[in-house]
Amino acid sequence: MSSHRTIDDRRRDERLDGAHIAVALRPRGRLGAIAAEAVDFTRHGIAVHTDQPLAKDRTVYLSLCCGDVRVDHLVGVVHNCVRRDGRYRSGIRFRVSSDLQRDRVQVEALLACLEASLSSDTATSA
Repeated sequence: MSSHRTIDDRRRDERLDGAHIAVALRPRGRLGAIAAEAVDFTRHGIAVHTDQPLAKDRTVYLSLCCGDVRVDHLVGVVHNCVRRDGRYRSGIRFRVSSDLQRDRVQVEALLACLEASLSSDTATSA
């Protein structure tokens, strides 16, 4: 699949419930991680809640874990950040094709596995 999909193509992807994804998020240039909770997920991006704002266009590094699937050192870019109910909801697009991304093929495969795992969880709970 091409990494040059349009915004409309990405928006058509089903957003899967992120409640079962453990997230570690570290903004580029910062030593420590900040607390984040996954809201929803596709293989192309994730929405998270944080207690502090994330700057638009800021590069972030993520680790995602759900069941037996773990994706580490994932590069993303903050596309939006909105304050809601005392917290911040940020949309982060994964940048697997970035020069900063290590093990691109493996990361893409793991994101597809994570998406498939969440899709099957959704299907079995329906």
